[in-house]
Amino acid sequence: MSKSVSLSNRAKKLIEGPKFWFILSFVYIIARLPTWFFPFDSDHWIFYYVGRKWLDGAVLYLQVWDHKSPLIFAINGGMHALFGDNLLLHRTFLTGVSVLSVWLFYLVVSRLLKIVYGKNSTLSTRIATLVFAFWANLSQFTNSGNNTENFGVVALLAAVLFYLKWKEVKHWKWLLYSGVGISALVFLKINFCILLLPLIIDFIVTLRKDWKKILSLGAVWIAPLLAQGLLWYSYFAPRGLLGDWWIAMVTFNSKYLRAGWAGNLSGQFIFLAILGVAALFFVGCYVYLFQDTRKKRANPLIITIGGSALLFSVILGTFYTHYYLIVIPYFCTVFALYWRQVKHSRLFLVLAVIGAVGSLGISYRQLYNNFYGPTADDFAAMESAASAVNAKTTDKDKIFFYGYGATFYQLADRDSGSRFISASHLLIDEREGFGFGFTDKFIGDMQVSGAKYVIIDPATINIYSENEKAMDYINNRYELELVVNDYQLLRRK
Repeated sequence: MSKSVSLSNRAKKLIEGPKFWFILSFVYIIARLPTWFFPFDSDHWIFYYVGRKWLDGAVLYLQVWDHKSPLIFAINGGMHALFGDNLLLHRTFLTGVSVLSVWLFYLVVSRLLKIVYGKNSTLSTRIATLVFAFWANLSQFTNSGNNTENFGVVALLAAVLFYLKWKEVKHWKWLLYSGVGISALVFLKINFCILLLPLIIDFIVTLRKDWKKILSLGAVWIAPLLAQGLLWYSYFAPRGLLGDWWIAMVTFNSKYLRAGWAGNLSGQFIFLAILGVAALFFVGCYVYLFQDTRKKRANPLIITIGGSALLFSVILGTFYTHYYLIVIPYFCTVFALYWRQVKHSRLFLVLAVIGAVGSLGISYRQLYNNFYGPTADDFAAMESAASAVNAKTTDKDKIFFYGYGATFYQLADRDSGSRFISASHLLIDEREGFGFGFTDKFIGDMQVSGAKYVIIDPATINIYSENEKAMDYINNRYELELVVNDYQLLRRK
């Protein structure tokens, strides 16, 4: 027992001392390494492609389209302006964004825990930061790092941090700064709004006796959101694209969510299984949470933070791991408050170690995939097909990759002949009956652009051939010219 206590005391001193920052750096590097070598990623190049085309003069949602809010494309357009398509520079920049998120989390959780533990919050703050630095940088959550969730974590933490600063000093400028984070979060992904509920509830409860302040300070708080909304309105309204903007930002995604819950996008079993494991992991925390509520020790803001994270996770309806990156800060905050109560449980420790090692193994599998195995082989095959297309076309020629993502366009150095860059949107709209007429728009785009080649992806053709309208058009207008590693290169007749 004495050895165990001695070891515990040494670990406590190590974490609370200056060497903590070396430990944090080590944990961060071990967790982040697979993201640095994530395989050439379709989603990465979708966001970059749309941002690049927009920055180069294409009209967003008319000449280039993806079902995301405009801010993510503005950010990726900025990456294009600063770094071109240099993947090394992209990942250097995205690592900087990730480091910023770790620092913001440290500042946020330290303020929240001081409410509960006072001056004795250092150990819990630093353990929570280690857990966050680990989980939020595993490649299954980050992917290649430039999607909405990676930037959303920074926006969310900034919004919470500046809100807490306002609660400390009661100066309106901190609400304004918090509003900037909220504005970024909303225009990255509309369903991120769920994670703002704890702040809104706490704001109203804090000022419940003064409705004039609620209205006046609330106006300051939402001013950045209104300003950004006006900015996007001024871009889309003169071009008659308010409806297209709304479809890309809200309507398509709401219908996509329903399709996910129907089990048409990903397996529901794995979604429910993972969600169940997460719920079991946090059930102990919430038992203590409600006990502390009765003791008047738990902070209401932390209670609602955990609740909104669970609500967000349930509403998603599909299991794509990167969707859950945005809730990791909230889950780690709840864990920070209640890890002391379960730290002596052998079952908890065993499950935590198994979960951490298993998750790290899943993450490092992507590192392996980048260099070896089927993923590397598939990339080499696509690269050969893209080189063949590049050799048969000029910079002015358009193509269409009838598969998923924008990786092929990046490798071939050619642009899509349609506003759509992925066959998935066409299929989902047709199969699920969304009613947006995407396939008709695709056909119209292809007629105008005269796209020289359509490339059929062998990995997804069985799925995307279900869109009979698109396949009929392709078969009538294009004929097979060459097969490269099972990729069919169809030339316009």
